[in-house]
Amino acid sequence: MNILAIGAHPDDLEISCGGTLAKYRQNGYNVYMACITDGRYGRQYSPQEMTAIRKREAEAAANVIGAELVWVGYSDLGLKEELALRNKITDIIRKVKPQLIITHYPDSLNPDHKVVSKMVCDSLIPCITQTIESKFTACEKMPILYFMSTVCGTGFFPEEYVDISDTLETKLEMLSKHKSQLDVYTKYESRDLLKFVEAKAFTLGFSCGTKYAEGFRKLHTWGQNIGNRILP
Repeated sequence: MNILAIGAHPDDLEISCGGTLAKYRQNGYNVYMACITDGRYGRQYSPQEMTAIRKREAEAAANVIGAELVWVGYSDLGLKEELALRNKITDIIRKVKPQLIITHYPDSLNPDHKVVSKMVCDSLIPCITQTIESKFTACEKMPILYFMSTVCGTGFFPEEYVDISDTLETKLEMLSKHKSQLDVYTKYESRDLLKFVEAKAFTLGFSCGTKYAEGFRKLHTWGQNIGNRILP
């Protein structure tokens, strides 16, 4: 089974669903981590320097679990709901042909998160439409879509949980590869990002009766109804 996680920025996936992606790899599934923007405004160095740094960090994080990084390279804080972006995401989905997609929750403060969430949802019909021209053949079935938690979990009420007690350390190892952003959190927010992410996983775990967990919400619409649980 192919799993495709689509995040707006480098480190988004590690923060909100890294433990689940690690669990999928642990179970032998193929995992693809798509990053739509290049993270150039990461607040440490010039945009050009940040782009190179953050791509290296994203590659290192994906390598921790043996996932394939899909680097798209749009400028962050500049994404728009437009056909070109939808077509790009559609092509990624058609190429990977995932059974499951994980992406941002629509109700998010970050504008890039909102745009990516909307464009991923809007790509579900095009990815299965045979008559749309593309470099890649259409998917035979529409992928099932789940939304990962917002960064702080504010306003996000999980419908399903994944027990990541056995993959939390791997999640934190993935996140630790984003050193530039660990430094940003320390410098500008006086916060240890690794401890913050662990605390969030602990809180979610308490909610569902495990030590550590990640929470998700499912897209409820036509073509998304399945009888069996698809999350690990």
